[in-house]
Amino acid sequence: MENFSTNFDAYNKLALAKTNDTYSANIAASNNGEVSIFSQQETTNPINQGINSLNESFSEVQDEQGLIGKLWNGFKNLTGLGLSSNDVQEKIEQYEQGEITYEEALDTIESFSDKQEGAVNLIANTITGVATAGITIATGGAGALLMGAAIGGAAKAGVKTLDRATNNVAGDSLDAKEILKDTVTGAVDGMVSAATAGIIKAPIAGQTVKQAVKQGAIQGATSGAITGGVTGAADYTVNTIADDEEFTFEGLLKTTAQNAITGAVFGGVLGGITGGVSQNALNKKVKITHSDSLGAAVDNKTQAENYIDNFNKNNEELAITDPDMVAAKTEKLSDLSKKSETLAVQFDGQLDEATEQINKAFSNKTDIEVITARAKSQSSTFSKLAKKNLEKGKPLQTMDECYEAIGDALGIRIQMKRLSQADATEIVEDALKQKGVTASFDDFVRFMQGDDGLSDETTKALSGVSDEILDALKTRQMQSAVDQLVDGIKTGSVKITELNNYGDNITSYFTEKQIQEIVDAYDYAVSKKIISADDTFEIVSQTQALKDSKVLESGEQVWPSKVQEGKNLKITQKTKGAIKDSGYTSGQMNTKHALNDGTIANGELQIRGTEVNEFADVEHIPYDIRTGKITASDSKYSEIYDIIKNMEKSDYTSYNEYLGEIYKTLRMKELGLLDKSATMPEIGKFVKGVSVENLAKIDINGLFAIGKKH
Repeated sequence: MENFSTNFDAYNKLALAKTNDTYSANIAASNNGEVSIFSQQETTNPINQGINSLNESFSEVQDEQGLIGKLWNGFKNLTGLGLSSNDVQEKIEQYEQGEITYEEALDTIESFSDKQEGAVNLIANTITGVATAGITIATGGAGALLMGAAIGGAAKAGVKTLDRATNNVAGDSLDAKEILKDTVTGAVDGMVSAATAGIIKAPIAGQTVKQAVKQGAIQGATSGAITGGVTGAADYTVNTIADDEEFTFEGLLKTTAQNAITGAVFGGVLGGITGGVSQNALNKKVKITHSDSLGAAVDNKTQAENYIDNFNKNNEELAITDPDMVAAKTEKLSDLSKKSETLAVQFDGQLDEATEQINKAFSNKTDIEVITARAKSQSSTFSKLAKKNLEKGKPLQTMDECYEAIGDALGIRIQMKRLSQADATEIVEDALKQKGVTASFDDFVRFMQGDDGLSDETTKALSGVSDEILDALKTRQMQSAVDQLVDGIKTGSVKITELNNYGDNITSYFTEKQIQEIVDAYDYAVSKKIISADDTFEIVSQTQALKDSKVLESGEQVWPSKVQEGKNLKITQKTKGAIKDSGYTSGQMNTKHALNDGTIANGELQIRGTEVNEFADVEHIPYDIRTGKITASDSKYSEIYDIIKNMEKSDYTSYNEYLGEIYKTLRMKELGLLDKSATMPEIGKFVKGVSVENLAKIDINGLFAIGKKH
């Protein structure tokens, strides 16, 4: 391009003027009828000569375009964004028609060449930046920069060499000087990318896509401007030295500024798009529900009176009847109701940050369907405070005491994917083969359902291996979550103070081995002083997980630390309470979250399957009605309130057995033993003292219908 421009400038000064004079004279003569304008040779026509020169120059520029340049130009031709080859061709045609000057057409070609070269460099720099995106300061200070330089140099040299290898300039791909230039400038780009990696923040749970786009655009523009400016300065400096050109500060500033602006624009667009896409993907995996009733007026006295009234109905032997005592209790519970309003707002404000901590700790979402989160509402907070104060006799006076009394203020649930029947079949059949049991997958499923049609021999054989097979299925479903939980405990990113492995050998989520892994992680965290040895860690599980524990006189067990000689960790295990009347199951933990404002939030982390999670959200409704947490004044439950409240004790016991069978069926679905469409237990086979019409209102479908109003 430079040689052509210089030569044509000389041509303009020497030849073109004479030719134009001759051409103009011929036109004048032709007008006078003296001579034909075609008497001159075509090659002496300056327009034709200019067109030929422009086409030759444009052809040279196009030959220089490799794969990246061609793709970028194709994008511009398709969208009309930016100076494209179509625009250049149009300018040449305008010159041919005499609408613009030769210099204007030539400037367009040169501008196209410059912009294409700049775009290829920008794309190469971007690819280089992406290649070093994982290199952060956390890698180790200068080590991150050196690694970034190595990766960046290799990446840019490779990309630019590939681009030159796909152009039409012979031998261009093996140009040693160009490869060296690309390696040096790529190394600079890699170091800058590593140094600025901290600017780009990961999407945050709870943000909207719009917020993420804005955040990503700002971060991308900032990072792009810095990276573009530095790499632009590096490109200019390296190019002037390598090509033995004059170095000027004006040129340096111009190139730096141009690249910084381009990098900011490109980075902003890319960052916005990336942020939006990433947030959209995250929102599908992490769903936070904020209360829409915060700040709504609560009749504290009425809430207190209703609680006392329900307490009296459900605890006749402990009923509060003395007027003075009723008045005192009403005043106390009214105060707790008021405090619950304040606490509910505080809990909701803590939810996003606590959820993000769990989201980061459980970053591998392969076996996770979704993580959901919601804070305890005012009514739930009050109910728990009132229960502790009235039923358990705990005098809660201050706001701090009330705050600590709500150990499950932030409810975060990790929902695990169900196993496919193909996976379950493979696991079961492999286990049966290894144990030498002559039975099929279907036989095992029938055994788990209590089918008495199997032979005594098959039943006996399956009975001996069923727990082991169930553990294998649970391990396949839960192990990735357990591994991440263990890592979180060891690093301090997840702090649990209690683990409840609710359920029996079929329905529970954690295996004995997995509980042992969690205990060992806790033990390790204490040894590294990540967790205080004075903290108590309680396990509630039907499984006897603590193999090496000491049994105390109290019947509890204490786990001896393997790393602190002579000192016992306060880890206790209980089997009482592991199996709920309703068959409720969950891997449930109390957690502590250190927040940025210096406070410690109390949470409850649950890990369970999607089918159980859906049912557990509505299964508690009958219990809440029965115990008075839900009152007759709550219209959402009016259709089933009297049915549950007036149910005979024996029928309510049978009803809980029905709910337990539902949990068992759902767990078998989650473990891949039953098809997702498998029929659920029939309530009529369990509850006999309730009409058919009313049974339909409180069976699984009836509860789901009520839950939609909840």
